[in-house]
Amino acid sequence: MAAIVIIGLVVLVVLVVSRPDAPELANVETFPHMGGGHLSQGEAPPEYNSTPPTSGRHSPSSTQCGIYLQEIPDPVQVHNLEHGTIIIQYGSELSESEVVTLQDYARSKSTHILVAPNSGLSHPIVITSWTRMLRLESVDTETIDIYYEQYAQRGPEAGVGCLFSVDQAA
Repeated sequence: MAAIVIIGLVVLVVLVVSRPDAPELANVETFPHMGGGHLSQGEAPPEYNSTPPTSGRHSPSSTQCGIYLQEIPDPVQVHNLEHGTIIIQYGSELSESEVVTLQDYARSKSTHILVAPNSGLSHPIVITSWTRMLRLESVDTETIDIYYEQYAQRGPEAGVGCLFSVDQAA
């Protein structure tokens, strides 16, 4: 029995060591951690150190993961990021087919992803996670997938569920 356990451990170590590393993403920005914690009723959100925000005091409530056709308020976004959600936001310059591609990508994931428009972006697509951001000029689902795999469910409160349950585009 001990020999089987040892063989199993050796196989596991070999698999982990020989597994190829995920490709490095260029241009992922890391922002200083602004802390966390919930805003009190009526308290104004802080001046976040990134647009869209990637950390800081936030709404006491998060939103369900999925696809939204309206912008998600910054303090709500930050709460979702704290739970390890990846948020893909897009500007009005994206074509309808590009927006559909982002929505279809989100539907392919079962958890910890949110897609919504945002009129205040510096680039056509901005992807955020806790303290991190990736700005894209066009839809690139391979890059988005690498980002998702590297940063989904990695917020300070990782482990809080966020199943894909809203699809306003359907």
